[in-house]
Amino acid sequence: MRSTWLKMISVAGTLAVLIVVLMGALVTNTGSEYGCGNNWPLCNGKVIPDAQTHHTWIEYSHRVVSGLASLLVVAQAVWVWIRFKHVWGMRFLACSSVFFIFLQAFLGMAAVVWGQSSVVLALHFGISLLSFASMVLLTCLVFEQVNPNRYRINLSVRTPMKWNFILLGIYTYLLVYSGAFVRHTESSLGCTDFPLCNGHLFPEPWMSKAGVQYLHRALALILLVWLIGTLIAAIKRYKSQEQLSNLLFIILILVFLQAVAGIFIITTKMNLLFLLLHAFFVTGYFGILTILILFGCRPEKK
Repeated sequence: MRSTWLKMISVAGTLAVLIVVLMGALVTNTGSEYGCGNNWPLCNGKVIPDAQTHHTWIEYSHRVVSGLASLLVVAQAVWVWIRFKHVWGMRFLACSSVFFIFLQAFLGMAAVVWGQSSVVLALHFGISLLSFASMVLLTCLVFEQVNPNRYRINLSVRTPMKWNFILLGIYTYLLVYSGAFVRHTESSLGCTDFPLCNGHLFPEPWMSKAGVQYLHRALALILLVWLIGTLIAAIKRYKSQEQLSNLLFIILILVFLQAVAGIFIITTKMNLLFLLLHAFFVTGYFGILTILILFGCRPEKK
């Protein structure tokens, strides 16, 4: 029974953090950052706002969900810290999940109290991804420990592939920041068509909003080609490891869907649905990529 409750808290916490990430994207893309004014933790000076504007309720809902997610994250971390003292990586991830959820909250508070800036807002989204990834990894380990015969993730890869996963993670994180920078510098429509940029093969001029978006496109294309090469290499060299190929295939699908959502953001002139789908796909992709990194680099049991 205790194991069932721990699994439920872990899944609920992971989903809650995912919702926090998506609601953060909703706040940004609806211009609701100051829906509660410059007040924190109060909303327009009140515990429960009475304003009628949707901006206020979007921002307030984001804060409420963030608070609930923080409680679930802390509860899971404390439980894991006490129960799994000697399991590889568990205590580190427990600390990471708590650290990132509160760092994310602090950056959100800083943006409200001390003003919005492109750097802080981009950093806020990047930390949100790390918070979600920590919860995904910790939840995977929880399920493994509770039922290792059913949920164990076995990824036995050689050193070059391990480094490939690590470099993919670093590159992806930089790419995420470039995407956040595109959004927070209002460069999402710097190029108003696709695959061309305002009717040109290259942006004119380069030092412009079009150049910022074009750079993000180029980086995203490199990632897509890199992932296709990684999947082909995994199929050839690790034929017996279906988990590895399946995870890479899911990752590739998520990146492709993210790219499609990005194209529709341009063609629909910033439709909110595609903005949220874009954030959802990148969050899911990053979470699964960290699974490859952690379990691919995990020491093998002797």
